Amino acid sequence: MEAFEKNLQEKRKKEGGFTLIELLIVIAIIAILAAIALPQFNKYKQSAYKDAVRSDIKNAVTAIEAFNADYGTYPNNGNCGPGPAQCDLTDGTNTMTNAINVSRNVTVTWTITANGCNDGSTQIQVQGSHSEIGNWTASYDSCTGQYTNF
Repeated sequence: MEAFEKNLQEKRKKEGGFTLIELLIVIAIIAILAAIALPQFNKYKQSAYKDAVRSDIKNAVTAIEAFNADYGTYPNNGNCGPGPAQCDLTDGTNTMTNAINVSRNVTVTWTITANGCNDGSTQIQVQGSHSEIGNWTASYDSCTGQYTNF
């Protein structure tokens, strides 16, 4: 009977839980996985910021073209943001209220130049940036019809 009790006590001691080394190994593995994953999360976050800028630029181009179609002239307000904001378009005599919705931390600016293109048409240049991304902008030029950094 004593041998049985002694054997039972030894089993209880072995079933006591994790050793310090096992715990440290698990913590090290979790730290390695976190070190691998965090840069990927930052990459996706920055990509989302860029997508917000691109979307806001496209919306601004659409709003400016709609303003021209409605009023036969281009707006003279060339700045919208930093968001979140709703921007009106006007040439001083007419207006489109809340024509452009700008995302949080996004700034959209535009310049409109009469006869700015080689064919003599009006040039619309729209630029956008995000405050969380340094030294990165996206833009649109109506003369070429091209978006850059899209």
